[in-house]
Amino acid sequence: MAQPARFGIVDMGSNAIRMMIAEANQSGMAVLENHRLALRLGHDVFHSGQVPEATIAAAVDAFRRFRVSCDRLAVQHVRAIATAAMREARNRELLVDRVRAAAGIEIEVVSGTQEAYLLALAVQTRADLREGRSVLVDVGGGSVQIALVERGQVIAADSYRLGALRMLEVLGDAGASGESFVDLLLKHLHSLEKRIADRFDQGRIDRCVAVGGNIESLADLLQARNGARAADGAESYPVTELRDEVLGLAALSYSERMQQRGLKSDRADTIVPAGVVYFRLAELAAVPTVLVPRVGIKDGLLKELIDGHLHSFAAEEHVDVLLSSCRALGRKYHFESEHAEAVLLLARQLFDQTRELHGLGERARVLLEAAALLHDLGVAVNNDGHHKHSQYLIQASDLVGLSDEERQIVALLARYHRKSSPSREHEEFAALRRRERSLVERLTAILRLADALDRQHAGLVRSVVVKIREDQVELQPILAAGQLSRLTLERKAVEEKGLLFAQLFGKPLRLFTP
Repeated sequence: MAQPARFGIVDMGSNAIRMMIAEANQSGMAVLENHRLALRLGHDVFHSGQVPEATIAAAVDAFRRFRVSCDRLAVQHVRAIATAAMREARNRELLVDRVRAAAGIEIEVVSGTQEAYLLALAVQTRADLREGRSVLVDVGGGSVQIALVERGQVIAADSYRLGALRMLEVLGDAGASGESFVDLLLKHLHSLEKRIADRFDQGRIDRCVAVGGNIESLADLLQARNGARAADGAESYPVTELRDEVLGLAALSYSERMQQRGLKSDRADTIVPAGVVYFRLAELAAVPTVLVPRVGIKDGLLKELIDGHLHSFAAEEHVDVLLSSCRALGRKYHFESEHAEAVLLLARQLFDQTRELHGLGERARVLLEAAALLHDLGVAVNNDGHHKHSQYLIQASDLVGLSDEERQIVALLARYHRKSSPSREHEEFAALRRRERSLVERLTAILRLADALDRQHAGLVRSVVVKIREDQVELQPILAAGQLSRLTLERKAVEEKGLLFAQLFGKPLRLFTP
């Protein structure tokens, strides 16, 4: 009988390091070990920009002990991520190198968008988000992650420098108890409220889901006082009660919060700034209650690992998330959706039917799909040179489901869908590793063909059949119902844009028109 798959998870936050070992099989998942180390990476990073030696040593020791636990329990897969504090630490590579050498664990410093995406994965294990629009809020030590989910799909994710520990460091001891501190916090929030509210104003918010250690502590206090109501697999608390509880805690001193309310030392200070963010964002979302599912980033990370291990179609789920994010970005810049969708369909078909030539895997297909939707994004700036504008807009935008490196590749694909081919004379392309440069070249060749087959932006070509001959590659377009076009413009476009394909794969292209 096969051993259940076991996973090690590390969430290296600004306020604490959380470590978990779980096992999974087709029938479910069980947590074997769960630890939380109150190591405040953000305390020094937000002041000095560096993690001090004593903190590095403590983190290395924690990872070394976690590795011993993983080995003892025969863990097959370990993944460790770090968030806001490590994103900002100038000496983060030193800590990463020390952990790798001592424990053999690679720490992945994720972007705020990736963090919000993992949050959404976690929440959906406990709350039903398939109907309406939901806003998910996670107040960490260094940042606040906000994800917007529409009918179960993440359509936007943002990260704001409003973490509880950061706000304590920024605001100092001024008014450290009483409502004057809350007033300072609310003023601090005000500068970003319009930006956040604009995101919410894209449509009515049906539910607000709050995640994080501080909201769970607040939920414990509310539950002891008023009880909780079940809703969508999570606990539900009125926003007014949450606000009253936070203001009540703000009126107490740090020591009184521990003595009278039973809070731990590393929770008693951050709970007020975090609580203010939670209730204020819920008010901006105009919802009556806040849902608390009691999950975290590490749960989303575990779900991603388990899905990838157990389910062969997990990659398709991630494609849906990414493409929803791409379409939302496209709508923001009023893209020509019909052309984008046509190029997406053709790019998929070309990729799948030319695998024996390009030899690329499923992740490359995902990057091609994102670029197909966004290749003309720059038209919103100016049609002339719009490929360069597309590159800039993609680089400057968050796309849920892509790492920073993958977003750069998608941006380059959009840059090269017309005009000049990938060149070492271009700084961004030259900066890539050899493998990524080859990936960009091959995907660019396919994207150019897909774009050429919809040269008129009229959706004339419904699909394409590819036949790879010994001496050439034949393209047989299938026209949409009722179309009788000779595809004169498409033929010319394929001749021009197909040159890169022919050069890379050593086979000229031939388009068979109706």
